[in-house]
Amino acid sequence: MTDLDELRALLGAPRYTGPAFDWDAASDALGATIPADFRALLDTLGPGLIGNDTLLLAPGASHPSYDQIAMHRERRAGLDEIWEFEAEDPPEERSKPAVLDEHGVEPILWASSGLGYYLHWIAVPGQDPATWRIAVDIARGGEWEFLPGTATELLLGLLSGKTDSFYLGYLRKPEQHRFSPAH
Repeated sequence: MTDLDELRALLGAPRYTGPAFDWDAASDALGATIPADFRALLDTLGPGLIGNDTLLLAPGASHPSYDQIAMHRERRAGLDEIWEFEAEDPPEERSKPAVLDEHGVEPILWASSGLGYYLHWIAVPGQDPATWRIAVDIARGGEWEFLPGTATELLLGLLSGKTDSFYLGYLRKPEQHRFSPAH
């Protein structure tokens, strides 16, 4: 059983039957190649709600809350505003992770939560997207948590309790083990 099969079974998720995603257009809109793992995840599950709170986003989703491109642009604009405001602060008081100051490195949003957590890939130019780290951006407080694995590996690890996260640990609770497709 693959990680994707295991994740789908754990969530009791139906197979996605909606329209195909235009991955090339989505990559162009986001400014980075979308990892193959995430493409397979969405081609299998589609956009939807994991548990009570975690939104799995998809490019061009019909419901605006699940539209990865729109949500990415909105969050990125918010981060840019925060970072501009903090630019004159001493470095130790800034919320922007140092890795995002490296040339061309960008956070690319792929999931979010009503609790104020945003899951991003840390896209590094020239690096295989399958090796990008995942970062959790905490809207309240400006903290960031970096986690290992692909989107599928991370979600499966969080839900099964095999991956620890200070902010996303609530996903291991059984009541979070369900998937509601976006409509």
